[in-house]
Amino acid sequence: MNREWGRLCELIQKRTSFVVVSHKNPDGDAIGSSLAMGRILRKKGKQVEIFNATPIPGNFTFLPDADLIKPLKETECEVLIALDCADFQRTGFDDSVRERVDVVVNIDHHETNTHFGDINIVDSDAAAVGCLMWQFVRYMDFPVDKDLATQIYAAILTDTGSFRYLTTTPKVLRTAAEILEYGVDPWYVAFNIYEERRLSTLRLLGLALSTLETYCDGKLALMCVTQKMYKETGTQTKSTEGFVNFARAVKGSEVGVLLREDEPSLFRVSIRSKGNMDVSQMAALFGGGGHKNASGCEIGGSLDEVKEKIIRAFSKVSDGRCSSHR
Repeated sequence: MNREWGRLCELIQKRTSFVVVSHKNPDGDAIGSSLAMGRILRKKGKQVEIFNATPIPGNFTFLPDADLIKPLKETECEVLIALDCADFQRTGFDDSVRERVDVVVNIDHHETNTHFGDINIVDSDAAAVGCLMWQFVRYMDFPVDKDLATQIYAAILTDTGSFRYLTTTPKVLRTAAEILEYGVDPWYVAFNIYEERRLSTLRLLGLALSTLETYCDGKLALMCVTQKMYKETGTQTKSTEGFVNFARAVKGSEVGVLLREDEPSLFRVSIRSKGNMDVSQMAALFGGGGHKNASGCEIGGSLDEVKEKIIRAFSKVSDGRCSSHR
């Protein structure tokens, strides 16, 4: 790993123009890590653009420099840095972009990472890309200010489920404690991410909760958000951040699923599990991926068709334990 960090440091020293990008439908890890990388590069005097294919959720706009994340566009640069992307397609760029950049850097922690970069810094044991960013900061002895620390802390906080997931090791907690030494306000970060919502978002949540159903003898909990719900509440797809956790919270369930209709008859599927259930296998059946306890994919079709596909996928990866739908 140190060898790859060294190659990245050398690259930053020699090159001038950089693009930083993370996966579409970004979570806190993708957002915080992108902002941190952008901040490091700017402090190094580099030309930096930060892109994402979809708008960032409103509960992350409080982060320092969040307004610097721009919609994806055709670009040319010397170096493209992809963060938290298991494959290049997750960036939202098509492959032609690679012909217009000199070097692609891939920094990630997914087991399914395809090592698509010219430089690959991939550690599937890392709880978050934010943890890798902290390693990078420490490797290059970069001066840390409160804003940079806040960005990285938010990345780690969210990808460990507020330090509740199985990835929360003693090392992760020691890293978080070290980051807090730089003036991060943990309540301020947690409040903005988890505690404060627009009234319209809460109304959307109410509609989504009214769809909550269980299948497979209560082992699978499923809820949905439709285009009609967005229109009724004046909300957007980014308003659904964290909704899937309500499905996972159903007592007796092993897996919670949110079906989010991003476009007519196209659903973004978020899948979360408890314990040892590996939901990345479910997502992989539809060309998606992620982690053991948190994965996602996209599925086309009507709501009923997509529900049926998810139920069958759950049954398949749970060794046929779906003896009844309800």
